[in-house]
Amino acid sequence: MSQNWTLSPQQVALLLDGVIDAGREVLTIYERDFAVEYKDDNSPLTEADLAAHHVLVALLGQITPEVPVLSEEASDIHFATRRTWQRLWIIDPLDGTKEFVKKNGEFTLNVALVEDGEPVFGIVHAPVLGTTWWGMKGQGAFKRSAEGERRIHVRKLPQPDTQPWYVVGSRSHSSGMFETFCSKLPTYESTSMGSSIKLCLVAEGVADLYPRLAPTSEWDTAAAQAVVTAAGGEVLDVNTLEPLTCNRKESVLNPYFIVCGERDPIWIDALKTAVYDEHLSGEQTAGFSPSVPYEHRANDSLAEVIWNRSSVTPAMRAQIKGHAGKCIWFTGLSGSGKSTLANALEAELNRLGCHTMLLDGDNIRHGLCKDLGMSEADRNENIRRIGEVAKLFTDAGIIVITAFISPFQSERDAARALFDEGNFIEVHVDTPLGVCEQRDPKGLYKKARAGQIKDFTGINSPYEAPAEVELRVNTDTMSPTEIISRLLKLI
Repeated sequence: MSQNWTLSPQQVALLLDGVIDAGREVLTIYERDFAVEYKDDNSPLTEADLAAHHVLVALLGQITPEVPVLSEEASDIHFATRRTWQRLWIIDPLDGTKEFVKKNGEFTLNVALVEDGEPVFGIVHAPVLGTTWWGMKGQGAFKRSAEGERRIHVRKLPQPDTQPWYVVGSRSHSSGMFETFCSKLPTYESTSMGSSIKLCLVAEGVADLYPRLAPTSEWDTAAAQAVVTAAGGEVLDVNTLEPLTCNRKESVLNPYFIVCGERDPIWIDALKTAVYDEHLSGEQTAGFSPSVPYEHRANDSLAEVIWNRSSVTPAMRAQIKGHAGKCIWFTGLSGSGKSTLANALEAELNRLGCHTMLLDGDNIRHGLCKDLGMSEADRNENIRRIGEVAKLFTDAGIIVITAFISPFQSERDAARALFDEGNFIEVHVDTPLGVCEQRDPKGLYKKARAGQIKDFTGINSPYEAPAEVELRVNTDTMSPTEIISRLLKLI
């Protein structure tokens, strides 16, 4: 592939043939007895999931070897790595494993190409149905079956008094919110279906709406979202009515969403009623905004823990404050000017009416980290705690400013990985060691040279200068006013 994400006709043909071939392999397992295992989240796993995974990964590796792959069956890739992927494949080798196990035929193989968070190409193949839906941004959407291939498009919502609206729901994940949503619509007819087929029904104009008010992951939806979008429809976050994005945060869990051919105030009001009224009346099994109250997140906690989602989202907090939360992370040697710049930045942001919090290295060690020394292990733990605290502040809609030496690249990378794309601004205060030592505002360099302080960064402990940061400054050659001006443009 070139720098442009568009696939060539030859690549599209190879991908379609390859996915259909993978479907044939899945069918050989489907038509005989097979074992069913269960993952940690209690979702089923069969040999067909793994077989399709290996075939699809090999296929994508042959056609686009330079593009990384995120698969449901190989999802243990840290966000610090994934966030660097401008372009990636997201695949669900077997979407609708429950339907596969039930042998009702409503399962699919999903393959999506994602560019800058947007699904731009997708294939959804239903082997038992012998049907493939595919679409590409700017090229349109298509349905391939035994009758051949034809272009598809969402349909215009009919006038409520002339024709019913067609609503499709999940066969295996129903909820009271779905029923409430439908009850607030004008005349409608509904049906249940498994896997990504539901989204494709909207794409081809067979259904008008698909509200998904239960948990899904990005690999469940990315391919079909590309098809829907190419067919003229939308897949929208129910809270913001903005299109779903992929690979923009650590969790791959989607918010609740709705698939539509066009927007209409009637169904938007019905959606608001279903989501918000059900939450206020106490429905807790399916969740509220943005997805579910409980989420099984990978963690290394020594305790048995499950993530509890708040019904108030960071976006809602940011709306009250008038700005989103961000973390401005100053790193550099002692005496480089981190604290001076951090204080100046906070003062200017405060003047502009922003909500801020300054976390300074020495201040934090008076309380939260007073049990830590200056060994490498303690320094890593110090920065780990600061990163977690800073993330909490940004989730609260606060611009948090940190001023820490944070000498090791690994600890800075770990802190960055906690934040969504664009919410972590690393500033390397790259003032030379000689200048810092000459300043020595706390007398620490003098003590370190005299052997009174061990593990002092720059003298007897290393500082790993970052190779890539959002901003690099030198307080020996640049004025605080100039630096703050540059920072404000980034924020």
